[in-house]
Amino acid sequence: MNTQAITQNPANIEVRRMDFGFDGLQEQDWFRGNPILSAFMAVLSGTFPPGEQMFIQSVRYFKDRITDPDLQESVRLFTQQEAHHTHQHKQANLRLEALGWRALEIEKRVEQAIRLLNRKRSPEGQLAMTVCLEHLTAIVAEFVLTHPEHFEGMQPSVRNMLVWHAIEEIEHKSVAFDVYMQVCGDRKALRRMMNRMAVMFPLLTTLRTFYLLIRARRLPRWKHLREARQMLTAENGMLTCLKQPLKDFYHEDFHPDDHDNRGLVETWKAEIEQYRLG
Repeated sequence: MNTQAITQNPANIEVRRMDFGFDGLQEQDWFRGNPILSAFMAVLSGTFPPGEQMFIQSVRYFKDRITDPDLQESVRLFTQQEAHHTHQHKQANLRLEALGWRALEIEKRVEQAIRLLNRKRSPEGQLAMTVCLEHLTAIVAEFVLTHPEHFEGMQPSVRNMLVWHAIEEIEHKSVAFDVYMQVCGDRKALRRMMNRMAVMFPLLTTLRTFYLLIRARRLPRWKHLREARQMLTAENGMLTCLKQPLKDFYHEDFHPDDHDNRGLVETWKAEIEQYRLG
């Protein structure tokens, strides 16, 4: 077992009850009029509810073995944040489904895939998978808040849900890692798991995006392909910007808090207040 000190501070995790409302989501190609980008974001939204339920379950499985009181409180707040994310994305997915993007089908497919992956995986292995996916989610969240230019032209309620989700993913990005290090601490197993997740997650997301385009009978034009490529692989594109923070995960002494995003989060908090309940 790893004896590394827990660095989690529950004061950095804020549970916000939100109501974005998606009635304004009227156009099928709601992200810049681009069916590829619209389908891509629909896949991500469909992935989140079952994925975040897995995160909650894998972390809470070890709650009785967590001895640090701050980490216990962080797990409680992590669970509440992820539960709210699930609820809001389910609301968004209902609207996306009505527009012709089969987000609810993506939810079911991801849920089935998780059950299949976890069938022969130990609780420790499931927690390791959560740690890796939480890191991938956190560095994507950093990209969202650092490069808002890529999300211009997105329907406003969805854009602000994305900002809110990114803020909270950054706030709780260390929780699963700290639980893993306290109850298991096998960094080699973590790195092996990341080798799989870093390939599997983008591959499945890409395949599901093409699947939604086919089911929606949406044939992208060359300009749509160029725009999607720009967002993903340009000098400041998503995949380009994720390379270094992904590599950092493989450092022997890596901790998610090595990437200090507190200033970035503070900059964006005011953006989402209009959607906050109470």
